[in-house]
Amino acid sequence: MHQKEKKIRGRGRPVGATQDIPLQMRVNAQFLKEIDDWRRKQEDLPPRTEAIRRLVREGIKATR
Repeated sequence: MHQKEKKIRGRGRPVGATQDIPLQMRVNAQFLKEIDDWRRKQEDLPPRTEAIRRLVREGIKATR
């Protein structure tokens, strides 16, 4: 019996993957509650990280 050959992938991200830069920040419980309250009002209930991205984008748009 011949064993099926496994395709060996290289290490790291796949070619063409986005090169997002990680960002960490500390926030207090009230700030987190405000984000969670906002995101629960969204139709698609985004994860916290996506909610923060959306809120930041909206804030940037509002200042233009």
